Amino acid sequence: MASGHTVDTRTHVMGDMLMLTGTFFDGGTSVPFDGLLSTVFAAGGHVTTHYDTGVAVNEGDGVSVGEAEITVGTVDARLHFNIGEDVYNSLGQFMGIVLSVTATTITLREGSLVGEDHLRTLRKLGPNNGSVTLVDGTLSVSIDETNSRVIFGNGNLGATIDRTTQGGRWWILGLR
Repeated sequence: MASGHTVDTRTHVMGDMLMLTGTFFDGGTSVPFDGLLSTVFAAGGHVTTHYDTGVAVNEGDGVSVGEAEITVGTVDARLHFNIGEDVYNSLGQFMGIVLSVTATTITLREGSLVGEDHLRTLRKLGPNNGSVTLVDGTLSVSIDETNSRVIFGNGNLGATIDRTTQGGRWWILGLR
């Protein structure tokens, strides 16, 4: 796991309880709670960044607003997209929801809400979870009570996946 350090930890007092919140980057981190919390009740987090699927728009003039069927290449679209998932362009703008997907075509439910240039790659929000893969990119939250740390892990991405662009938010709730 990459060592994204949180520098913006915030505390929120609620009676005898304390909530710590912050952000992580580089795919995850661990947050010490020693000296702040005697017991952790719960912790959680979520990814707030997009990941590049490698599925490129393969249309000479790109994707126009309203276009429902997108021709793609470079990578088989079925490896990254499922019916009902959100699709984003390379700028992180929401394009639409997948209605159908083949190796070379993604059809959006209502048509594309924004455009995308030719040969730019499509993105998804969240951890890098392909639709057909042995890679597990889910975000997990674990509490190490012995060493007073909450650990935010990013699955088993393997050595070939770049985690340096993945970030998110976390929270820890416990007794002061």
